[in-house]
Formats: sequence, C-alpha cells, structure tokens
Amino acid sequence: MTMAYFKIEEPNKPTKWIDTVDRANGKLTFRDNRGGYQESSGYFANSALKHLQFHFMEEYPELKYMKVDTSGDW
Repeated sequence: MTMAYFKIEEPNKPTKWIDTVDRANGKLTFRDNRGGYQESSGYFANSALKHLQFHFMEEYPELKYMKVDTSGDW
C-alpha cells in the first residue's frame, strides 16, 4: 500500500510537510522533510487533503499550496 504525505510548496518559501494534526485544538505542526502525518494514497489521502484545507485554511493559509505526496515510497 502506498502512503501519502502532505506537502506544502508555497512560492518563495521552503517546502514543508504536515507533521501532526490536532483536530481538537485546530493546530497543525510542520516539518522540513518528508514524513509525519500520512494517509493511504487515493481516496483517503484526497479526502484528508480537502478536510485539512476546509477546516484549517483560515489559520494556515499556506494550505492552499498543499498537495498529496506519494513519491519515494519504498
């Protein structure tokens, strides 16, 4: 099964990935390398992307540059 990570490539800023999602408190943490928060690729990853953008974009506007990253799975 391919796992998907959530990559943010905001123009003129370093690439970052979502590390943790705290839904109860509406907080995200980020990391500067691939890893952290993941979902199964396909339907689950696409649904998670839309969910995160809908619920967290006001606090984290950079999520509009987020995409599912399935590269480099072994």
